[in-house]
Amino acid sequence: MPNEITFIRFPYEKKLSLIKSSEVNTLLNQVKQHIKKNRLFGPDDNLLIALSGGLDSMVLTHLLFQLDYHIGVAHCNFQLRGQESDTDAEFVEAFAKMHKIPFYTKAFDTKKFAKDQQLSTQLAARELRYTWFDEVLRTQAYNYLVTAHHAGDQVETMLYNLTKGTGIAGLRGIPLKNDQIRRPLLSISKEDIEAYARTHELQWREDASNQDDKYSRNRLRLNVIPELKQLNPGLEQTLTNNSKRFEALEMLLVHQANEVRSQFLSKHQDTFSLKLSWFDQEAGGLAILIELLKPFGFNLDQCFSIAEGLSDTSGKQYFSSDYSLVIDRENILITPKQEKKEYSAIIEDSDPLISTPWADFTIEFTPYQKDWPKDNHTACLDADLIQFPIKVRNWAQGDSFYPLGMKGKKKLSDFMIDEKIPVNLKSRVLLFESNHDIVWVAGYRIDNRYKVTPNTKRLLLIKMTNHV
Repeated sequence: MPNEITFIRFPYEKKLSLIKSSEVNTLLNQVKQHIKKNRLFGPDDNLLIALSGGLDSMVLTHLLFQLDYHIGVAHCNFQLRGQESDTDAEFVEAFAKMHKIPFYTKAFDTKKFAKDQQLSTQLAARELRYTWFDEVLRTQAYNYLVTAHHAGDQVETMLYNLTKGTGIAGLRGIPLKNDQIRRPLLSISKEDIEAYARTHELQWREDASNQDDKYSRNRLRLNVIPELKQLNPGLEQTLTNNSKRFEALEMLLVHQANEVRSQFLSKHQDTFSLKLSWFDQEAGGLAILIELLKPFGFNLDQCFSIAEGLSDTSGKQYFSSDYSLVIDRENILITPKQEKKEYSAIIEDSDPLISTPWADFTIEFTPYQKDWPKDNHTACLDADLIQFPIKVRNWAQGDSFYPLGMKGKKKLSDFMIDEKIPVNLKSRVLLFESNHDIVWVAGYRIDNRYKVTPNTKRLLLIKMTNHV
């Protein structure tokens, strides 16, 4: 059975028995002072109101209209309730025309969008709604989007987030303002909103699905919150106060995390390195670590495991949807997660330059000189021992070579362990191969058999420059 919509209007003669006009003026002044105190917007700002036609958004519109703000209204028709959705749009349009308020509306094929994007209907509607609101704000020169979230919505959101699992931002609930969105009714109770509507004889559209407790938020509002109010009649005020406390704690945490980020997080190429000298479990290190790893997509359980792993043997690897993380002694290294790509290229003796996904290499022949470069990013080889073409490729299991300074052979996998190359960077190690011999592990060590000796006549210099 489709959701039923009721058109509601409270008779004027009931207003005096329901609320005194002085109380309504108090509410109007309360909202006015709330806007001013929190600097939500100024008298010259252009405000776009998200107007569904329901009670809350109609009261919000009436309040801002009474306070003489420059307003326009935007209505989304999600086409989820057939003719009733169209009637909502017609109702809002008629209201806007009656009061000469600029009116914007758009109809969405929400179910198709949800199916195409593999989203729930609610998430699809949210994405469509705010994407369009942003467009209207930008093209019609509005300063802020104003929504009608109230104290009851705040209670629902905080309890819902707590039930589902959340961080401190979820405990804080709905912010009073974020980006271009403003919520001037966030501290106002539903009862005060209803009383205001009765006194002013406001009309609105009522969606009967708001009383259907098959939806999680409705169950909270209809069943759970009334029980909690039996324990604490001032539940809304209590959670409003808690929201402010959580917001202050969130600001403190973000500040601390930013301090750590600026001092201890660095980036080279696409690899992030987080030094761990700051980490102290007893000083809230876990909370800061969770905040630092949030942009990389690591979930709460992974953050717990990573924090526990800081005192364990290095080398354990963790994966988010887009990144891999490894604990490397006194650092955490984070790299983009990529499918392993087999890289291979051929260098002729006439090629002066080769470019790879991770570094560029220049190739130069020069007569023997005593003071040749001896850094790890330059391979200095006996040119007459090298056979061209040289092959450049990724390392593979089973590879081995004779590291400079050693007479014996060593597996490359063991060499990388000794060199403490992090697990998530091993796939980037490139080998230079001549006549099937590895002559250089790029950036680390040449092969002992191809080193420069007193008998060397010519040098082959291969210089490595990492991509930045």
